[in-house]
Amino acid sequence: MTYNHTVPRFHFPQLVHSHGWAWLAPFVWEESTATLSRPIFVGSGRQISVAVRVERAGPASRVIVCCKERAQPSDRQIIRAAVRRMLRLDEDFSEFHKLCAADPRLRFVAHRRCGGMLRAPDLFEDLVKTVCTVNCAWGNTIGMCQALCRFGEGAFPTPTSLLAFNERRLAACIPLGYRARTVLTLAKLYDQRRLPFDDWAAQGQFERIRQTLRPVWGIGPYALNHILVLLGCYDAIPVDSEARRFLSETHFGGKTVSPQEAVRPYEKYGKFRFLAFQFSRL
Repeated sequence: MTYNHTVPRFHFPQLVHSHGWAWLAPFVWEESTATLSRPIFVGSGRQISVAVRVERAGPASRVIVCCKERAQPSDRQIIRAAVRRMLRLDEDFSEFHKLCAADPRLRFVAHRRCGGMLRAPDLFEDLVKTVCTVNCAWGNTIGMCQALCRFGEGAFPTPTSLLAFNERRLAACIPLGYRARTVLTLAKLYDQRRLPFDDWAAQGQFERIRQTLRPVWGIGPYALNHILVLLGCYDAIPVDSEARRFLSETHFGGKTVSPQEAVRPYEKYGKFRFLAFQFSRL
């Protein structure tokens, strides 16, 4: 089954390449056909494999979704919502594009209609994958996500399935190490419906999200910031040593600057500071 819908124009490959999610299971990105594939859980508990392509449709974009298994009408509603979340189709980046159009370094962002970063179909996967990027090499992150999807029989596991294990058994089954504790904490909170972050983000309640995640063991400043960015909060630029070096070289002639001074060139982007910084590094 294939269906499509037309949305405001956006740059699909740029969204896919915005960070590493497309290379973490169960996502599969086929560069030659510009197709993003993965399984999605539907209401019946089944997995349906979907493949997503995006074509130019005049001044708009046409999102084409191919379901490889039979999908009931209720399944299609879940798949549509999942695709919209993954591709951030409900976010409006027009204000950001206007700001970029006036900046020679970022004019390409406005021209291509670039925007946010690829997300998972649901918040729980984004939370766990973020935890899997902390304090390890990228190869380890890939391995953890592959193991999680083997545990989930091809799809990313549900919170309920993970909660059948205690911390020791989960770490023995999936090479999460100390992260098993954090993953199980998040799974419990999510299963108890105590993490309605998508709803809070839609209402701009990002501070409420911060206050909820800060006490979670294993969620440090990096993980918290990354989760907030995935939820659409772009007003802060985390300045580590690599970011400070880049900012110093590109805006201050190599001069040593404080973290506060380093991000000053992006103040004009307001709530889109992080996106402007990210695209300026391309």
